[in-house]
Amino acid sequence: MRVSAIVNLKGGVGKSTTAINLAAILARDYNKRVLVIDADSQCNTTEFFGGDPEKGNVARLLRETGDRHDPGMWAADVIQITAHRNLDLLAAEDSLMDLDLSKAETGDVNTGILWAMTQRLHDLYDVALIDCPPAFNAASAAAMIAADDVIIPIKLDAFSLKGMGNLIRQIVNMRKLNPKLTVAGVLPTMWYKDPLVEEGEAQLKAAGLRVYPHIRQSRPVDKMTYAQQPLCVSSPRSGAGKDYRLFAEAYIEEGKRYGL
Repeated sequence: MRVSAIVNLKGGVGKSTTAINLAAILARDYNKRVLVIDADSQCNTTEFFGGDPEKGNVARLLRETGDRHDPGMWAADVIQITAHRNLDLLAAEDSLMDLDLSKAETGDVNTGILWAMTQRLHDLYDVALIDCPPAFNAASAAAMIAADDVIIPIKLDAFSLKGMGNLIRQIVNMRKLNPKLTVAGVLPTMWYKDPLVEEGEAQLKAAGLRVYPHIRQSRPVDKMTYAQQPLCVSSPRSGAGKDYRLFAEAYIEEGKRYGL
């Protein structure tokens, strides 16, 4: 199983949109068994897929610090089947915002629990996608401890580009706990043709980062949140719909090393 954390410390860059659409395409078009883990207290991905936090959620797992719980046993209790074939969900809950890193240092939060769970579920899924919060807290730390790699959606504005340095430093620091963690690439979202946007894309490439083909700014992206249907269902011929399929194709290609 390949475990990818979808991360950016800045909100509004398309993390949840990317998690939703990549998961749906992998499950629908490539027949992959996908687990989506919503680690963001905004719960957008949970709501999109019709998840119920009361049936189990990431916040509850992170608080499980005793020895009496087996991650394999939790799976049956907390993972929910969605209406989408091959796509299951571990829901978020708004109390995730209260779980800062200080609680991990005092032992009140178990940041290794997502790693333990994904290890136990390794043969049941092909891919796990973790939708991370727009902050570095216990949930994002747990995600990066569990992940093989990080995908960074980014809107190519000056604020987002400046924030990349801090994010990369955080990822490098996490390698003390997860030495295998890599940056799979940066995914420009909400892209439109403009010299400044193209210059931002060029800056990322010059920094030595892999830059995936961009996702165009597209009205159907907003519409899909109302319809609660991913672009591969609601608007497959839209610019963003086509772009996410190209991104999924690249994800599958590089995932061959994980047996995808």
